[in-house]
Amino acid sequence: MKNELLTRITEILKEAGFIVSRRCSARSFDLAARSGDLILLVKALYNIDGLDEEIARSLKRAAFSLLASPIVVGVRRGSSFMEDDVIYHRYGIPAINTNTLYNYFITGMHPYVYSATGGLYVNLNGELIRIAREKKSLSLGDIASSLGVSRRSVSKYEEGRVSTTIEIALKLEEILGTSLIEPLEFITQAEELEESLSPEMTEPGIEDATSSLERYILGKMEEIGFEIFTTAHAPFNAVSLLQTSSREGSKSVRILTGISKYTRQLIKRARILSSLSTVTKTHSVFVVNGNVKQVQVDHTVLMEKEELKRIRDPEEFTCVIEEKMKG
Repeated sequence: MKNELLTRITEILKEAGFIVSRRCSARSFDLAARSGDLILLVKALYNIDGLDEEIARSLKRAAFSLLASPIVVGVRRGSSFMEDDVIYHRYGIPAINTNTLYNYFITGMHPYVYSATGGLYVNLNGELIRIAREKKSLSLGDIASSLGVSRRSVSKYEEGRVSTTIEIALKLEEILGTSLIEPLEFITQAEELEESLSPEMTEPGIEDATSSLERYILGKMEEIGFEIFTTAHAPFNAVSLLQTSSREGSKSVRILTGISKYTRQLIKRARILSSLSTVTKTHSVFVVNGNVKQVQVDHTVLMEKEELKRIRDPEEFTCVIEEKMKG
């Protein structure tokens, strides 16, 4: 079922003009996709309730470090099918079905409804409510009486401070004779994603490195001058970020950083990293504990641990990467 779901997701994104990565075989996300400046990290789940808090946190951390938007695409929520053009949420990550994905990216139709505790809700344009009410010379009390809600509720609608049920929203539109329900957005902006993360998740560091080898390698990357964002359950161990400034302005270089011994599994992972780096406009490097038999796999550079030990600054690191890419 998951393979069928991923196939459909890939078809939709490609039809919408996205460049889509290889499937990642990772727990945090299944693929990356890019269209222009928009990067998506997609987690496919037949039942979205299968996303636990740890994996959601990993997905958001990876998305934050890559300036991407995380989304979950599924078929069911619990025992029920997910409804079309409805946004669900799991631990702060928007979740939709493939029809909603298609309608948004192919037909340009935004969803208007989201699911939350107690049912389905919509957001109202408070300014339009006030203008339409005053145009009809209706008081807050008049509207409240017609809707069967409190005067304070209507006041909150106008202030844009509260959502409401579909039934009340449609009745309010009928009373005022105008469209009031606002379209929703499930593409998470970088600022919104940062606000949804705890402070420690937005700070670089190697405290979450899971092995002595990983701590050593990432520690060396820090010494060279990179900011390190470790990632759990992802195809890469970390995103290494280098910020540079010049007369032309500031520039960010992101490197998908893998750490491993030289094995057949490494080659497979390196190909996945290469695909991801192409989609996310990053570089990809695997630091290998031991000897390497080749200097790169697709666009992923392979670097021996001993070679990394000799590098002293970002410029030297960049030169080594460029030489290996040419070689």
